[in-house]
Amino acid sequence: MKIGNSILTFLLLITSFYSFACSCSQIKIVNAYSNLEFIGIVEFQTLNEIENSESIYESTYIIKELYKGNRNEKIYINSMKGSSCSFLPEKNSEYLILGYKENDGKTMISFCLAQGNPKKESLSILRKLSKEKIEQNISSNLRQIAKEEINNNLFEKSVKGIFLYKVHLDSELKIKEIIPQNENAKKNFNEKIRNEFKNKIYYQKSEEEIKLKKEKLTSYIILNWGKNYENERIITTSRL
Repeated sequence: MKIGNSILTFLLLITSFYSFACSCSQIKIVNAYSNLEFIGIVEFQTLNEIENSESIYESTYIIKELYKGNRNEKIYINSMKGSSCSFLPEKNSEYLILGYKENDGKTMISFCLAQGNPKKESLSILRKLSKEKIEQNISSNLRQIAKEEINNNLFEKSVKGIFLYKVHLDSELKIKEIIPQNENAKKNFNEKIRNEFKNKIYYQKSEEEIKLKKEKLTSYIILNWGKNYENERIITTSRL
């Protein structure tokens, strides 16, 4: 997705590794909320390197504010020791943590998934999404992908903020029904917007062999129109 909309889409977390620089892809807030399993403000207390783990650390921590996930998660840090993206959080310091689940169930973070000084605007949006209590209906086995950016000219320019649409899928993971959930979405929903979503958004399983139950064929389209239709982003990190 490009600047201009913030759609719930399959998040490609790309970190570039070079001998002279480390940079991270920009992560849109709503994409992070939709695709990552743990988001919260965390203060780390202990960090212990796991033997024979190739720079993986386990941790204990205090959750200051939880936006998504389980308070009892075991968080591991991929320190990327020896690379330009090497990272270990400082003890007794607070970080906005974005954690993803590995195949073995571990919640993992790295340099590109932890931020020491998140923007107030970012936290405000995360709080609003958390308040909606939609995470229980977002299947971690479904990935939402946008073929191209959503046309913002279809939406009222005077309306800003989060637009929340609930989506029901059929057995082939095609959009069957779209239901506006909040006032912004209700004010901005018509046949053109419906077709825009259906034409530009599609879904796929995170793993092909997974069998999805009928009640799990539910997701959300989340837009965040900000000033000039730009999106707040959580991570824009670059280390030289």
